This record gives sequence, C-alpha cells and structure tokens, in this order.
Amino acid sequence: MDRRTFLEIAALLLATTRAKARTPVPLGLQLYTVMPLLEHDFDATLGLVAEIGYREVETIGAFGRDPAQVRDLLDKHGLRSPSQHMVPGTLYDVFNKLTRKELTFDEASRLWRQEMALERLEPMVQECILRARALGQKYIVWQILWPQQMQTRADLEKFCRALNKAGEICAREGHILNFHNHAAEFEAHDGVVPYDFILANTDPRWVKLEIDLYWAVKGGADPIQYFRRHAGRYRQCHLKDGTAGGEITVVGEGIMKFKPLIEAARAAGVEHYYVEQDGAADPLRASRQAYDYLRSIT
Repeated sequence: MDRRTFLEIAALLLATTRAKARTPVPLGLQLYTVMPLLEHDFDATLGLVAEIGYREVETIGAFGRDPAQVRDLLDKHGLRSPSQHMVPGTLYDVFNKLTRKELTFDEASRLWRQEMALERLEPMVQECILRARALGQKYIVWQILWPQQMQTRADLEKFCRALNKAGEICAREGHILNFHNHAAEFEAHDGVVPYDFILANTDPRWVKLEIDLYWAVKGGADPIQYFRRHAGRYRQCHLKDGTAGGEITVVGEGIMKFKPLIEAARAAGVEHYYVEQDGAADPLRASRQAYDYLRSIT
C-alpha cells in the first residue's frame, strides 16, 4: 500500500469515527419503568412515552396481552421494540403481582424458577420466540439469575449449558439471546464470580449480553473494563441510576457517570440503550427527566 492510499484510508476511518461519535445514541425505555401506568391504560401510556421522545422500547414479554395487538399499538405511536425480557407461561402474572406487592419476593422467586425451569427450556424459549416474532423483536433477554442458581460451580455450569442451548435455539430462528445481570453475579460464590464464569462458559456465537450498568457498579464491577475486554458481546444496556446510599433514583440525579460509560458501550458494539427505573414515584416524570438528561450528554 502506498503512502497516499494509506492516508486516504486513515482519513476515511477518522471521519467515520467522528461521525459515529456525533450520532446520538438511540435512547429507549424499558417499559417496566411505566408498568403501573400500562396496566391502567396501555394505549395512552405508550402515547405519552412517545411524546417524551423515545422511539424504542423494551417489553416484558407482551405484558400478558396479544402480541399482535401490542405491535399495532406500538406502530400507532411510532415506537419500535427491538427486545423483550422473557415471561413464558404465566410468569407475567407473577411479575405483575410482585410489582403490586401482592407476592413476597420469596414467593415470586419460587414461582419464577418453577415457570422458567431449565428442564423445560426448549418449549419456553420457543414460546418467547413466537412472541418476539409477532412484536418484531430481534433480542430475547434472559433477565435474571436467582441466588439458588449460582450457589455452586455445578449450579453455574448447569445454567451456562441452558444459556448456550437457549441461544442456539434463538439463533436458528433469527433471534439473539442476551443475558441481563443484577448485582449478585459480581460477588464470588463457591470460589468463582458468576458473571465472569458465564462470560467464560457461554458460546459468544449464541449468548450476548445486556448489561445493567447500575447493578454492575453496585456489585463492585467496572463496566468500562468489561466493555474493553469483551467488545462484541454487548448488544444492549440498561441506564439506571442510584444514590451513594444504594437507592435507585432518576437517571442523572445519582452517582452514575453516564457519559464515559455510554462512550465505552458504543465502542464495544452496544446497539440499544434503555432507561429503566424501578419503583419510580412518578414514572413519566422520571422517564422524561432521564431522556432530557441523557440527550444533553450524548
């Protein structure tokens, strides 16, 4: 390659990088944030989410509804949904009752593990694929690893085998499986850090990652280092904030340093960024504040 050609290629790469840096990230909303409002008036709430400026949303399955009807309402309000969290069988009802505090955490955990038993993995994943197809979604997210599933290395090995199988099933049908973390996966169990074990023992072809930045930081991890070491495996992220005391708060009002985190996420290949706030007192206000704040820094 002569010097002129080299300089032309270098200039093109630099221009592409700068253009990418100037392109705002596609901010979305994990609809769990506004779930109580959805249960009150699904259609109107989607309209209010769109009015804020969001164009992408992540769903909890199809919120116990006909996915074709949910898709029609998303289309009506100019929203697209690249991703869903898995709620096979009657799991959405469990999730909804937990959110309304009609079930204790332990009761919900037991029912959740029962509904998502690894022994019935294939029909469970196929059900989620059919729902994702109807909703026009590319990503299917395995959203939680319960404490009982990571007490020993053998537990984690079993879970990783399940993730690999689920990911391969998804890939055959044109979808991509993501694993979503909480904080506990970054704490050592039986001599291993579960999150690191999952990274090392799942096939990158089949299992990608949706990182919840706040839970990772709360668990003592540095997401930027994970992005650098495992670029290409991260496809989605949750943008959540918290106080120094460990309470979840409105994005932009807590301790999270979103600008460098988002820059590192983009460099690692993250495609979708979902605001999420658990238990917001005023979900729409929190969603609007988060959107405005993140738009001001990205």
